[in-house]
Amino acid sequence: MSFSIKETVIVTSFDENYFNYACVPIKTLGQNYSGKEKLHVRCLVPKSLLEQQEKFINIVNEDALDIKFVCSNSYLSLVEEDLAYESKYITKNMSHRLFIGSTFQDYKKAIYIDPDTLVLRDIEPLLNYPLTDKFLAVVEYTGMSKKTFGNPDYPYFNSGVFIADLDFWRNENLESKFVTWLKDNGPTDCPEQDAMNEVLRGNWSPLPLTFNLLAFKLLEDTTLQQNYDDPLVVHFVGDLKPWGEVKIPIWTDKWKDVFNKLNIIS
Repeated sequence: MSFSIKETVIVTSFDENYFNYACVPIKTLGQNYSGKEKLHVRCLVPKSLLEQQEKFINIVNEDALDIKFVCSNSYLSLVEEDLAYESKYITKNMSHRLFIGSTFQDYKKAIYIDPDTLVLRDIEPLLNYPLTDKFLAVVEYTGMSKKTFGNPDYPYFNSGVFIADLDFWRNENLESKFVTWLKDNGPTDCPEQDAMNEVLRGNWSPLPLTFNLLAFKLLEDTTLQQNYDDPLVVHFVGDLKPWGEVKIPIWTDKWKDVFNKLNIIS
């Protein structure tokens, strides 16, 4: 199943702490887009950040992108119920992505990209990847399935980059199921990702690893760079962020090069 650019929304999610850093994936998204129609980019943010939309647009400075800030009422309700959990480097606002179906009623497909990423080449393969299932994501390879569900043989995806059929999201009432799972299971290491993995089990298929290469694995597997030398998206998942002290070969410098060229005014 394929969708037009007008039916597709590009989504990211960040709070005040990630505001400047989130400019990098959106900047590189625009730099690596060769299409003629503008991409609709929507940033899920806390209410307090809505007034910073123009500042963000000016920093990114990519005419190919139609950028808007959005705060979902469903997310605000989750916060009020104390169900928007934090966990180490995961902020409350990451739960915002659970509500893409109800938030973006005018779209049929969503492509979500985390704010701690770097887009390295033309995103056409991601934009036009066939939606062969209701949800597509890269299979996690850090043992999260055993940690979360006690079963190493459950397939488990990383939600840092995903493609979603939004009609399915709405028709199956997924958001209510996510919230119920959070209520029943409380905070976990990756709260909203764990909820998505449980509720979406049996309804998702894998994306190529090149769409969401977990950068920290380069420190564990020296052959990763050789085997995947041209990733589309590099994801600085976990606590080894490119603005931190630990330097990941190749990718930290590439991220910093983009960040240092942004016109960020404090």
